[in-house]
Amino acid sequence: MMRNEKKKVKINHDYFLLSTKWENLKYFVNQGNVIAHLIDRFKWYYYPKYFITSSFPTHLEIEASSACQMRCPMCKTTDMVDAGAANFGNMDYGLYKKIINDCVHNSLYSIKLSWRGEPLLNPDIVKMVSYAKNNGIKDVAFLTNGERLNHELTRDLVNAGLDWISISFDGMEDIYNKIRKPAKFEETVEKIKYIRQYRESVKRKKPLIRIQSIHSAIMGRENDFLNLWMNIADRVNFIADQKRSINQKDYRHDPCYICPSPWQRMCIAWDGKVVQCYGDYMMGNVLGDVNESSIKDIWDGSRFRELRALMSKGKRLVTKPCKTCSDGGIIEEEEVELGDRKVKIARYTHQSIDITEIT
Repeated sequence: MMRNEKKKVKINHDYFLLSTKWENLKYFVNQGNVIAHLIDRFKWYYYPKYFITSSFPTHLEIEASSACQMRCPMCKTTDMVDAGAANFGNMDYGLYKKIINDCVHNSLYSIKLSWRGEPLLNPDIVKMVSYAKNNGIKDVAFLTNGERLNHELTRDLVNAGLDWISISFDGMEDIYNKIRKPAKFEETVEKIKYIRQYRESVKRKKPLIRIQSIHSAIMGRENDFLNLWMNIADRVNFIADQKRSINQKDYRHDPCYICPSPWQRMCIAWDGKVVQCYGDYMMGNVLGDVNESSIKDIWDGSRFRELRALMSKGKRLVTKPCKTCSDGGIIEEEEVELGDRKVKIARYTHQSIDITEIT
């Protein structure tokens, strides 16, 4: 077992804000449910650090769709397609309702209707948002590439009560077009503008709009990227580059890293399988199936308990998904200048994406 002083439970350690601290505070307040959100954030940050298991997860990743119309170079889904290992599908709406009913009974705080794929490919996505909100889930959101957004779908999502939407928007102009094809830079910017325009026209504060890029796609143009989203997005982020591969062999793993995920959340694939975490794209460690068991029984079950025990003892690399997960890679710190600000960030060693090689 590792000595306590060597343990490193890192929360959101590769996720960085371009927005100012004031803008981030405003974003937090505009999310609403401030007291409940503070309690949720306390659990998110401190339960993993002290290996505390809540009676029920406070957050679920629910995969509305595992399919995606893009083949981004840094995504494991692209790697799975290239290897012939992809298994695409949309979550059945009846199964989804069963999951939400279970969550409501146990006072779950938040859901994110995305994981490996593009949630807007599920034709029931608006119904899914609406059902969760109408049944009392406080925070309902998803990550999207935004390419399938149109005015009608945007209006429906706003009116359904979506709390926030995170658009993966990597780079400016040609770099964006190369990474995110078939999407087009100007077209996607206009789609995101319309979310803000319609939201304000119906006098709503939500969905809050979050923009996120990989760092190498905006490196040297961080200020340009931030200025692009002024008065459009509510928050602008970037993440450290990760080379996400299903067969990665050369990760420089941090042997002391302890993943917080088993104490924070549960990830449910489109077919109802509960996997080890959001990094387990290949479903290498299935912990349960919500078609057959309740969420609470899976959360409290022997497989989750065994996973938490391995993590707390620093033995995560015993598990198959952890061996190809970049979250536990060794990182180096650096500073980025943003106008008159300096932001300390981290980057993974030997895991950067070479944008110049993208065609």
